[in-house]
Amino acid sequence: MLRANSTRIIFVVIAFAWVVIVARAYLNVKGTDGLIAVVPQSEVQSFARQELDALQTRSFAEDIELCGIIFETDNGELGVSRPNAGSISSCDIAYFDEPGMVPIASFHTHGKHSPRFDGEVPSLVDIESDVATGMDGYIATPGGRLWHIDHETAIARQVCGEGCVTQDPNYRPCDRDIIPSSYTVQELADRFSTADRGC
Repeated sequence: MLRANSTRIIFVVIAFAWVVIVARAYLNVKGTDGLIAVVPQSEVQSFARQELDALQTRSFAEDIELCGIIFETDNGELGVSRPNAGSISSCDIAYFDEPGMVPIASFHTHGKHSPRFDGEVPSLVDIESDVATGMDGYIATPGGRLWHIDHETAIARQVCGEGCVTQDPNYRPCDRDIIPSSYTVQELADRFSTADRGC
């Protein structure tokens, strides 16, 4: 009899806990319908620079790209998704669908310096994927450059040059490789179609 009463009490407690969990989840859901990003682009850019700078050392040490999404909450605050670990030359950003948060930009590192990769500029995949997802993008390079991809114009613009974010200690600049301040998709395609840029 005592055992049956104890079992009944345990089931009542579990049922009550389940009701509390469901009620809290329901009250916390604030779907993204109607939410509009209001944080200025300059603030998003500064935030992206700070977040990417913090990821550079791990990216170099593990020789991988790290990527994620910058979002804005319904209170107008910026946050980032947990960074995903990619491979030596790519990173898949996980699908983002969080209630009360609007995704506003992607971000990723380019891993450590390697003469095998043209890592100081965005890749064609970088710019095309940001255009396809309808979000701007931010990229940190081994040389410490920061790039911004405008998804509406499909233009990559260099926010700041070598060393503006943490730089790979093994980075060796190529004096003959002139990197302009911006690239269109066609200009990037032309760059990558050139086998030898002089280094």
